[in-house]
Amino acid sequence: MSLTLDARLERVLRFLALATTGKLSDRIPLEDDGEERLLELEYGVNMLFDELERSRTESAAQQRELEQQSAALLEKEREMVRLLSTPVITVWPGVLALPILGEVGRERAVTMTESVLNQVVEERATHVILDLTGMTVVGAETAMSLLRLAQSVRLLGGRCLLTGVSGPLASVLVGLSFESSDVVALPTLADAIAKVLRERGEKLVTQSK
Repeated sequence: MSLTLDARLERVLRFLALATTGKLSDRIPLEDDGEERLLELEYGVNMLFDELERSRTESAAQQRELEQQSAALLEKEREMVRLLSTPVITVWPGVLALPILGEVGRERAVTMTESVLNQVVEERATHVILDLTGMTVVGAETAMSLLRLAQSVRLLGGRCLLTGVSGPLASVLVGLSFESSDVVALPTLADAIAKVLRERGEKLVTQSK
């Protein structure tokens, strides 16, 4: 049974009201009963729903793509920060240096240890110099991280040297009763490099002007 003209108009209005709530999946049943202008209206509303639903799908896909790109960019930035926060430098064949700046938290300590040990293995390094001049926060956890790193280096056949040790860090290390055979403390990075070269029987040659 065909609906009356008023009933069909009411149905169109009901569908349009549903569209304002985001419901676009349903379509108006089309009735070819001679009311061409009303049929065109119903057909036009259905076409509008098709277009809105297609646009919404495309927008959702674009949003997902944007979120994926943002996540990838964030991961790259984190990786860059990680690398910059643990710059292991080869100062001499077989001699690595790690300048430690700022605070060393648990996550950074793990990353730092992995970076150092990987490079020790790759370069067959015999000495690792940890320059602590720029380290700002010192606590028992940080000190233990440094000692664990030194012990790990020793297990790989190398030796750790600490430079720029502050008074607070020295007090913490003494409280932890660290093994002096695991680590050697020296005033500056230059002192550490000089000591390593002496132990290896090498000399640092500088060009005179």
